[in-house]
Amino acid sequence: MSTLAYAAITTRRDRSPAKASRTASPPGLKTYVDTFAALVPAEVLTAHALLISLTTKTAGATTEIVDAVTLAWSFYGLILTALVLYVGARIKAGKWDGLDYFRAAIPPLAFVGWTMLQRATAFDAVCPNMRDAPRTAVAIFLAIGLGVATSFLAGKADQKEP
Repeated sequence: MSTLAYAAITTRRDRSPAKASRTASPPGLKTYVDTFAALVPAEVLTAHALLISLTTKTAGATTEIVDAVTLAWSFYGLILTALVLYVGARIKAGKWDGLDYFRAAIPPLAFVGWTMLQRATAFDAVCPNMRDAPRTAVAIFLAIGLGVATSFLAGKADQKEP
């Protein structure tokens, strides 16, 4: 979905009366929408796809990283970009609160999880020797934890008075 959408949904929940943002007041969405938006940081995933096309070469079924340095720097840059997108949107809306420190970490961590689950990604440039089984297991538990955290934080925003 979008890091910017996640920030916008959270802002609308903050502006709604307590316990009304899931039904009667904006955004009028269940908290699973927050989770979906936060766990699919589309802006950085799209940029990642473009950067992969510039830093890898595919021959048949094999993809080789041809510019690992650029790809590694891009990995960290995209993490920072996801963070800045969320923080910037919330600050611009004038609705930053203490729980936003935790919310702001979710899109960057979701991006890391996405790159861990796929092969031939920017994650390979920073952790080229991580075996498949632990890499996948970490990503799965990260996704579960982020999903639970996002749902909890959306509930907190719903319960808060504007």
